[in-house]
Amino acid sequence: MLPSWWTRPLPWRVLLAAGLVSGAAARLWLAFTDHGTYWPDEVFQSIEPAHRMAFGYSLVAWEFVVGARNVLLPGAIAGVLRALAALGLDDPSVYVPVVRALFALSSVGTVWGVYRLARATGCALPSAVVGALAYCWMSLAIYFSPRAMSEVASALPVVWGLALLLEAPRLRKLVLGASMLGLAVLLRIHCGLFAAGAVLVLALQHRRRDALIVLGVLCLWAVVYGLLDLYAWGGFLHSGLYYLRFNLLEGRAAEWGTAPPAFYTRYLVKSLGPHWVAIAVLAVVGLRRSPAVVGLALAFLLGHLALPHKELRFIVPFLPLACAGAAAGVEQLVGWRWPVGGTAAGVLLATSLFSFVTFHSLTFAQLGRGEAVSAYDSGGNVTRLLMVAGRQRDLCGLGLELGTRGATFGYYALHRDVPFSEAPLPRETSRFYNYVIVEEGTGAGEVVATDDGAALLRLGPGPCERDPAFTPWLDERTRALAESPESRPGR
Repeated sequence: MLPSWWTRPLPWRVLLAAGLVSGAAARLWLAFTDHGTYWPDEVFQSIEPAHRMAFGYSLVAWEFVVGARNVLLPGAIAGVLRALAALGLDDPSVYVPVVRALFALSSVGTVWGVYRLARATGCALPSAVVGALAYCWMSLAIYFSPRAMSEVASALPVVWGLALLLEAPRLRKLVLGASMLGLAVLLRIHCGLFAAGAVLVLALQHRRRDALIVLGVLCLWAVVYGLLDLYAWGGFLHSGLYYLRFNLLEGRAAEWGTAPPAFYTRYLVKSLGPHWVAIAVLAVVGLRRSPAVVGLALAFLLGHLALPHKELRFIVPFLPLACAGAAAGVEQLVGWRWPVGGTAAGVLLATSLFSFVTFHSLTFAQLGRGEAVSAYDSGGNVTRLLMVAGRQRDLCGLGLELGTRGATFGYYALHRDVPFSEAPLPRETSRFYNYVIVEEGTGAGEVVATDDGAALLRLGPGPCERDPAFTPWLDERTRALAESPESRPGR
């Protein structure tokens, strides 16, 4: 016999609403206060190319020389930038937090999707709420939420697409769910594992007609993918085929480092501690009740375990499915024996809350990125000084002696079409730049602004001489590719 407080819907709905509000508040707070980077891709695969699409200039990474990326994500961000510019709001101090807030809110939408997915697999209201809060209050989910990464963007359509497909088998939901999964693949090609897996799940559930409908819709989205590549890169499915060849056939992603299969387990435990242990154990228990969700989550994780190059961000779309699986585990235990199930729900809620109240203590060492220093606002001081520099009327060139261009928001933050160089800088007397960002207390010049140990200095009034060696290429790899015509896409 279940206790009355477990079966009463109102307290659980209130708890879910409180979780959504608190989770949204933490995510939006990060969107407005953290201008640092976790990984250069969150800039140079999304917001920086979006700035080029919207305003005509940016730093360029190698993927956008050879056409290794689908342009949907930066194109969508560029649409936001153009809309803000039309309203006279094309200032980084406005559009940077706006775009980050949109990504943060998409993470909140993913939380609601976890709840819907858990309900679609037969979980009662309390178990579904506990699973949703496991993701809502997860420190990793909060940390990644405002970052303009394809992993963050694709998590929302993945979880909602699967929820719609597993709910009532109505044509409208099948088409919408398949379309969400198709969109997820356009945002991040790895999500093709979820799309193919969904068709297989429907077939194994003897929903062959539904499987054919979903397959047909996904094929239409593949055509959209191909046409988008044809427009952007001059070849049908150019970016998808290039990316797959580069990573799977040539294995060249290993050039950025390799890690053993235990990498993800190790850093999930290091970053989430008991919260991940509770989620993982309950998801395994939930495999019997929700084999589709837990099975797809495991397939996605195992696929990434097989790749030599590993980064914790790669499995962000896996996390909401794991939490929905944990909800199924709670439901399974409640159905087996109430005291055990109730205890499991309490443990998962407790670890979720602990993860939430300690989310700002994450370090790069816990994320698999080096030293045990705070993972928050890393390089944010330089990024904010770039915004200040961009507002100086006499700016004709900027030098960066503190950090690298790849550790900032680039022209997305500077928002001025002037040479932007990093160390080793040309001599100041060459007048290639008249502002420089240095460590506070060093360098000679007029201090314009300071921010957490960094200073923006004005060296002279300008005008600057054009540096003939300056290029918009992000690094030497990009320069080499740009100078090799045979490596560039057809268009």
